[in-house]
Amino acid sequence: MTTVEFFGGIGVIGSSKIMISTPEARVLLDMGLDIPAEHDLFRAPVRERPGFELRDRLTVGFAPEIPGVYDPSQLDPGATLSRPDHRPTAVFLSHAHLDHDGALGFVRPDVPIYAHPDTALLEAAIAVSGTAGPGNQPELTPMTTPVTVGDITVEAVPVDHDVPGACGFLVTTREGTLAYTGDLNFHRDGGRLSQGFVERVRGVDMLVTETTMLSFDVPADASAWEPRSESAVLDLAAEAMTRAPGLALVSMYVRDVDRAARFIARAAAHGRTLVWPGQAAALLHNMGVEGVVTWDGSRPQTRCHTEAVARAETCSGGSIRTVGLEAVRDSPSSYLIQPDVSDVPSLLDLPLVGPCRLNGTFVPFIHAQGEPLGPFMANWSTYIEWLERLDVTFVGVGSSGHATGEALHKMVMDIHPGVVAPIHGFRPEALQVDVPRLVPEYGNLYTLDGKTLP
Repeated sequence: MTTVEFFGGIGVIGSSKIMISTPEARVLLDMGLDIPAEHDLFRAPVRERPGFELRDRLTVGFAPEIPGVYDPSQLDPGATLSRPDHRPTAVFLSHAHLDHDGALGFVRPDVPIYAHPDTALLEAAIAVSGTAGPGNQPELTPMTTPVTVGDITVEAVPVDHDVPGACGFLVTTREGTLAYTGDLNFHRDGGRLSQGFVERVRGVDMLVTETTMLSFDVPADASAWEPRSESAVLDLAAEAMTRAPGLALVSMYVRDVDRAARFIARAAAHGRTLVWPGQAAALLHNMGVEGVVTWDGSRPQTRCHTEAVARAETCSGGSIRTVGLEAVRDSPSSYLIQPDVSDVPSLLDLPLVGPCRLNGTFVPFIHAQGEPLGPFMANWSTYIEWLERLDVTFVGVGSSGHATGEALHKMVMDIHPGVVAPIHGFRPEALQVDVPRLVPEYGNLYTLDGKTLP
């Protein structure tokens, strides 16, 4: 019979890994890592040991024991997990976020990995930028039509999220169907793609859905949680740039390529050049974004940034524009800077202290879903303390890539599956709908109707 097992995503935001198996085949939906939080043993300042990332995680219980999926060369010799499964197996990636793709580097080289063509392009740019997850660099196969693995068929269904190529999946076996949302929302660009997903998977036997925004209590002033359009995000950022007589800082997730391109253009319209750390510039340059600028040698960056820029220029055959630190100090009002949040003291290079900045000058930190992502991240409080010490004002302008709680509930009722399995959230039980609900547990095997096998 068809079975479903969850190897990640339970009680956490991220780490999604859903295995659908039959006696003849297996498919694994996503291969993510946890977003590093206060209980993650591998959160900063821990640095993983090159070549031992998977071994170390398995040893301390921070990687699940998934049989027949892991690369034997990254396991201890003779490890049980190194044995292949006799059934054809494939991995399907919903989108290029670390909590969904971060463990792809652990996958056996003989297990194919499929993704939307735009996701495959973005993953190639991520590789050039040096910001992929641990392990080997995986090869992705773009899927333009449904893929059959043994007696299982997987169809990619595009959704609205905040990264190119995001999709959910419709999995069909002889016994029934399972739909997986990946991550989605219904407010970006009108939610046209996500609504198409709802129509395509309506009436499936099992729906596995993300529940990110159900993880948090909605404040009394619920209007603060209303999703913003991308034009509203840009308008708020422009307002903050206009108020700033000197330098302005910004933080956005660089894999949101569309938003990054729009910010570059809006900054230019306000007479500002957006300057990226080297790795971010490399990624955007490889994705074909116009107007990408990074630092020249006058401002020291860590080697990972300079090497990423060199790789990007070699791969693309074109150079990335640079700017010097003195130019920013001489004319701070002409720049919008994305800091390297992993190198916090490098903020002191900028005209935020000393004679370059007048006391009381408004300097915004325009936060548009960049790092640190929020209070649930281990580095959030430290970074906010640095901003406060430097008298930098936090200005939140973002709009989540995830569906609101209200939209999630409506989606489930519109699809009306035989059973819904909420994952990818701190409080999956907060999904309260008038259809049968399965809150998964690790170590259990489930049938497509949500029953637990003995």
